[in-house]
Amino acid sequence: MTLAARLRKGWCPGALRPMPAEDGMLVRLRISGGALSSRALRRLAEAGRACGNGLFDLSSRANLQMRGVSAQSLPALTAILAELGLLDEDAEAEAVRNVLASPLVGLDAPIDAGPIAQALEKALVGNKDLHGLPGKFGFLIDDGGALSLASVPADVRFDYCAERKVFIVGVGGDACEAECLGACEPGAVVDQALRIARAFLDHGARMPETPRRMRELLQSCGPTAIAKATRLRPAPPPQKARSLAEPCPIGPIRLGGGENLCFGVGAPYGRFDADMLEAIARGAEAFADGETRLTPWRAMLLPGGAEAEIEALKTHFSMENFIIDPQDPRLAVAACPGAPACAQGSTPTHADALALAPLARLLQPEGVTLHVSGCAKGCARRAATPYALIAKDGRYELIVENAPPNRGAAQGLTLSEAQYMLESIARQARAAREVEHR
Repeated sequence: MTLAARLRKGWCPGALRPMPAEDGMLVRLRISGGALSSRALRRLAEAGRACGNGLFDLSSRANLQMRGVSAQSLPALTAILAELGLLDEDAEAEAVRNVLASPLVGLDAPIDAGPIAQALEKALVGNKDLHGLPGKFGFLIDDGGALSLASVPADVRFDYCAERKVFIVGVGGDACEAECLGACEPGAVVDQALRIARAFLDHGARMPETPRRMRELLQSCGPTAIAKATRLRPAPPPQKARSLAEPCPIGPIRLGGGENLCFGVGAPYGRFDADMLEAIARGAEAFADGETRLTPWRAMLLPGGAEAEIEALKTHFSMENFIIDPQDPRLAVAACPGAPACAQGSTPTHADALALAPLARLLQPEGVTLHVSGCAKGCARRAATPYALIAKDGRYELIVENAPPNRGAAQGLTLSEAQYMLESIARQARAAREVEHR
């Protein structure tokens, strides 16, 4: 059995199928379209305190996870979620409804992909044969707006091309990595998504070990078999950049080139508490249109604000543990829950990441630079980072991307030792940048 297989002890939790963790049950809410009203957000905050430990994680699929729920409090929580319309018919329908759409659908894009995403969710739920898709198998619809999903990997992706007024259909990765199958009209997205899903199940069933993700299937049989199932008209793939910049949806973001704005607020490592959710609800009611949008970048958006309200929003959110500055060093680090929340985590990743955040920003001036993981699963971050600390038995292995052979890792490090090594690397990186800019 592979290491990855040994580490697969859990499953993708839901509201109807919570997963046990060290701090109680984990209840994941798949919010359709990523949109929550201020009333719903406030009610969830109350439910988090009453039924859980008051902590919430915003996942890299824009799902909101409630932590610390007990068996005794679960029925009360289920009733609240039903009241808010956040429950599916059954656990299988909930699991297959794994569709990520652009967080600003209907507000800032050449096409409104919201109805397409909703139709795809409905079709996935309604076609029972697709309920056999693996729990992590996901679909993505990028509307071509300001907050691009190009850097977010997906098993099946539809990226809108405004010049051609079609969606580029890709499988098995982000917009750079995905195998391009062709292009389709907006009205054909749902049909093509179902065709690809069925092709995945059909070809996966013939493999010795059933694949969990599209990339595993592509490594075995290539994209041709999937492409045949789509019956797509051939289309040249979009020009692919060498790298994709991950958006930083923090602070004011102008919508559609007009006067309307949305305001993005983050939390360290996507960890919000009940007080923070209530503060977001109050902010949405007072300064925006009363709605919140969830993002896959550990931030929430308040759409509908105006330029004159920006300073008031900054003041409002400066009272809590929010990230409202795009230069905040905490944005340079990704961290899984770690110990003691996770049974497999052997280090307090959130505390360690907080200590390393200023250093992480010195390593690289933009983007997520360091990933701190409590075990080898590498949760909380799908894309590779330039530096990673992977915990084992209470110590860290430092992994450096693109390092020379036999010089890319150091094992058995305490936090202090890892910090010392990263400081040394940061000094070298800063010196190299200074030479470059002379």
